[in-house]
Amino acid sequence: MKRKRKIRLGIIIVLLIAVLAASGYYIWQEMYSRVQEKKAFEKIHQLVDDENGRNISLLIEQNSDCIGWVSIPGTTLDYPVMYTPDNPQKYLRLSFEEKYSFSGVPFLDARCSLKSDNLIVYGHNLKNDTMFSSLGGYVQESYSRKHPEIEFETESEKAVYSVFAVVQVDENDEWYNFVDAPNSKNFSSYIDEIKNKAVYTTDAVPEFGQQLLTLATCYGSDKSGRLLIISVKK
Repeated sequence: MKRKRKIRLGIIIVLLIAVLAASGYYIWQEMYSRVQEKKAFEKIHQLVDDENGRNISLLIEQNSDCIGWVSIPGTTLDYPVMYTPDNPQKYLRLSFEEKYSFSGVPFLDARCSLKSDNLIVYGHNLKNDTMFSSLGGYVQESYSRKHPEIEFETESEKAVYSVFAVVQVDENDEWYNFVDAPNSKNFSSYIDEIKNKAVYTTDAVPEFGQQLLTLATCYGSDKSGRLLIISVKK
């Protein structure tokens, strides 16, 4: 009887060691992958940054899926933006070099074009202060006062957008269907609705004809929770 108990105990110990080893390896592999991804983005920075700003054309030469660069001065949000209308979520788990990546690359909604009334850009909310993780700071109004502008640079222009609204919504919120406004009434309807849902808004209230930029990321304990940082083109 005692021998059987010892055997069972031995088996349990071996299984626990195996589980711990597997978990440790998984954690190490994920950490290593994220470090490598961070280095890869640093190389992209070195490639496109020069004394005159960013060479977006060179970036597009490296990967034709790229359409520009989004950044928020004074934060870690500083990345290329991809656009694949025929494969909407291609870069959800792909790197700029088109290899598997836990972080992915920010990408423009497939329904948009660079001329859309509302540019919706998606990015992951990661715990290592990369991708769109810094957007969580905007829940505090003081953070918005420190970082009131978002830059979106394309091959044709470097546009600056003023933060207008910070909103917590569900992944199926109607705002995701707002890409183009056929008239001022439709535009105003969307703006009024999002103002009512907002955690807060600023004085940069959009007017019909002004382009909006929406940065969207996961947020909160609910898997379907999303955080939207909506800004208006200056």
